[in-house]
Amino acid sequence: MQKGENKEHVHDEKAQKESDVGVTEHLGSIIPLDLEFTTSEGKKVTLRELVDKPTLFAPVYYTCPNVCNFLQSRLADVIPQIKMKPGQQYQVISVSFDENDTVKDAAEKKVNYMKAAGGTVPENGWIFLTGSKENIDKLMNALGFRFKRSGADFAHPVAVMSVSHSGKIVRYLYGTDILPFEMTMAVVEAEKETPGLSVKKLVAYCFNYDPQGKRYVFDIMKVSGVVVLLVMAVFAGYLFFGGKKRKKRGSDE
Repeated sequence: MQKGENKEHVHDEKAQKESDVGVTEHLGSIIPLDLEFTTSEGKKVTLRELVDKPTLFAPVYYTCPNVCNFLQSRLADVIPQIKMKPGQQYQVISVSFDENDTVKDAAEKKVNYMKAAGGTVPENGWIFLTGSKENIDKLMNALGFRFKRSGADFAHPVAVMSVSHSGKIVRYLYGTDILPFEMTMAVVEAEKETPGLSVKKLVAYCFNYDPQGKRYVFDIMKVSGVVVLLVMAVFAGYLFFGGKKRKKRGSDE
């Protein structure tokens, strides 16, 4: 199968549940800035050369036919809505975790999404990178982004990581529906180098991707299981501590 052909994408529920696919938050950790990648213009650069301001990393792969496109389309929609200026006060970096993606792939995506942003984003405001498998794996491990190849496709989470000018990870944004307020907070926290809570992680956990409907659907079984476990824990605590109190009263009498 050729790289550019349409193919069934791997985003089924079973793949998403695998332990080697997901996000492990590394808040406060420093990403390896000496890693080398290639820009959509074909220039070799290290992350140290790029990350000189608050940076939002979007791990994607450029031949992804659905959620990666949804995420980047949402970024193209949100970037013009926030007051901070891309390229000056912050930047977005889409980085492919598919070592087979080429400079041409990155360049085509950049043209598409810059147009989708209405021509409001300067060239240095949104950077598109490709890299070697070794450097990709090192960066994704540092970001806590776990993915798994399945043929020509991947099972992978959907998340954006906010990183300070020194490479410190300060916030994780989950899903394809990032809000302007969330992005603004992620940039502000990166500017201050203050790690923030990832409040949408529960939401991301409660929804699964439906490849046929091309949307996230509420996972009632998963949420019900969590609720049942919480109720059981509360009930067990009541029995344990309530039993202790009754025994204490009996001994006092």
